[in-house]
Amino acid sequence: MASTSTRPGTSRLGAIWAQTIDGVIGRDGVMPWHVPEDLQHFQEVTTGKPVIMGRRTWESLPDTYKPLPGRTNIVVSRSVDTVEARDGAIWVSSLDAALEVAHKAQEATGAGSLADAWIIGGGTLYAEALTREDLPHYKRVHVVEQTKLFASDLVDVPGDTKAPNLHLYDWVIAMNQQLPDISEHGYLLDGNGGRHQALYLFVTYTRT
Repeated sequence: MASTSTRPGTSRLGAIWAQTIDGVIGRDGVMPWHVPEDLQHFQEVTTGKPVIMGRRTWESLPDTYKPLPGRTNIVVSRSVDTVEARDGAIWVSSLDAALEVAHKAQEATGAGSLADAWIIGGGTLYAEALTREDLPHYKRVHVVEQTKLFASDLVDVPGDTKAPNLHLYDWVIAMNQQLPDISEHGYLLDGNGGRHQALYLFVTYTRT
């Protein structure tokens, strides 16, 4: 669970996502699984911190969880020209503009144990953030919090959006479960919508 810590003079940016063993993070605009343990982990890690997402990620959130409570919700969309407050979120036109908003919000909430702000999707935003070294206030993504999901019968879980490929020479595993846990009520969806019992593994990567 995330907790506060003091790191004067530093700002750390994180990216968080769940993926299958094949790197799938989405299908038709939604996640092809339901794993309550991952949702709880996501909440514990990000609550109290700014979260940055693309428009499609925002639209995929259930109305009952929009905006995500206890967090400054920042949405990146090409449809806006200036910073706008709308539907409980702050809308901006670029990742750089989102980081400016996040940094101001972070100053009010204080530092987090893993990161001070989180990118939560989707694939395009992850790809941009993880390949840049000039991000305003943060310079680069410092930590990736990843949930690896497995179907108990190893069935294929197809998708049209893939997670970024973390180059292992740039990242090291900082925290890792030894073995996957079985989700009591979680499942992954195969290509025909069939449900398959989910196993999950939390992994934290940091920059070398």
